[in-house]
Parts: sequence; structure tokens; C-alpha cells
Amino acid sequence: MKHIIRGFGELTARTISCLAPSVTAAILLSGCASDPRPLVVGTPMTLPNVSEHCAVAQKEIATSRVPARNVVMTDYQAFARAKPSMKPFETMQYVGYADEKRMKPRMISCKLHSADRIRAEYGATAAGESTTCARLNRRTLDAVMLTLTDRQKKKMPFKGTVPVMLDADEVAPTEARWHETFTMVQTDAGGTLRIRAKSLREVAPVRVGTKAKNAGGGQYCHLIAPDYLKRILTGEVQLPKSEFPEGSRSASR
Repeated sequence: MKHIIRGFGELTARTISCLAPSVTAAILLSGCASDPRPLVVGTPMTLPNVSEHCAVAQKEIATSRVPARNVVMTDYQAFARAKPSMKPFETMQYVGYADEKRMKPRMISCKLHSADRIRAEYGATAAGESTTCARLNRRTLDAVMLTLTDRQKKKMPFKGTVPVMLDADEVAPTEARWHETFTMVQTDAGGTLRIRAKSLREVAPVRVGTKAKNAGGGQYCHLIAPDYLKRILTGEVQLPKSEFPEGSRSASR
């Protein structure tokens, strides 16, 4: 089921933080602080079906105009070894679940293409500029908040001065490191919910059309699943508390 979000004006990230207008209480979004471009361009925003999540993420993260076929993989080891095709244009997705029956998505892992690589293969107008994985989490947060009732918003269990904060991406230096576990979501000592994406940016090849046609130019994201985020916000999922070091965007483990 898709939730259509209407009535959004254009939202612009500020130099320090960006405010999510869908929440009555303040939500600080430090993860998009360095990206001053509009988040919404006057069109309805939807929460896509889980099976299409990474295809939609590709369009959003690179302002891609090339339709993508989303390849959903159920074996994480196979997903870790695979590379999404550039021609035909594909994205790859793996969904991690919070339950053994695989009914409650927890994290969605996307293997996407950078805007630079898309333009190199499909032309200068095929994509805009790449943004961050945190930006995708911000869209998810805004969309999920608009599915909550006023009563659910008032009962949110996060009592910090800033109830919810989106941290900047945890950037992995290599693909092997990207596949390592990380702290995706946690409540800090002040009662604020902290959400983090983990990203990887591969350097695009100097020349395209080589034998390694799918090598380089990847933009990978580990993202919070909308259903999991909603269950956290409504108190269905209880998170452990952990201190975030002063001046750091990473939780101590």
C-alpha cells in the first residue's frame, strides 16, 4: 500500500540543519546539512512497495531520469558479491528482517549508481547530482511521520529537546567495510532517537565501455526500512540507550 503525501512545499536544507515540517515537535536533520538542494519539488511523495524501494532510491539519490529495474536478492552473500548492471540499467536490493518469518523489514540495502556514472553512460541530462544516503532516510522519516495520527505523534517515546535526529552518513572506505554491521538506529543519553545510514561511494572509471563495464561508479546505501521506523516511532520497538561521544556522529559501541 502506498501512502500519498500531498501539500508539501519546497523544503530547503540550511547550513546547520534541515527541519522536517511534517512533525509538530522539532526534528533535527544533521545528515542533510551539507546539501542545500530542495528535498521536495512540488510533487507528491510516496512510500514505495518494499520490492521497489531501491529503484525509487536510485531516482532520488541521483535525480536519475533513466528507469531502473530493481533486482531483489534474498541471499546476502550473493548480494555482497554482485554488481548492478549499467546497461540494462539495474539496481540491487537486499532486505534484512527483524523477525524469523521475514514479515517485518528492518534494513534495506541498496546498490545504486552515482550520478556521474549515469551521465557518463546515458548522457549529460540523464541525471543531476548525487546526494547522500541520509537524504533518503530523511524522505522516509517525513513520509512515515505523515502516516501517524496526532495521538501517535504525542505518544512518541523520545523525550529529548530534539526528538529525532538524522546523522550524516557513516561512510565506508571499502565495500568490505560497507558490509560490516553498524549502529543504524539508537536512543542517545538525552532521549533523542538517532538514525544513521551507511554509505559507500566507488570512484567512477576513467573510461566507460571497458570490459569491466559494471566496475566503479557505485553508490551504496544501508537504509532504515519504513515499517521498522514506524514501529520505533510508535513505541512498538524498544531501543537500547547509548551515549554519543561529544562532536561525533557515531554511537559508541
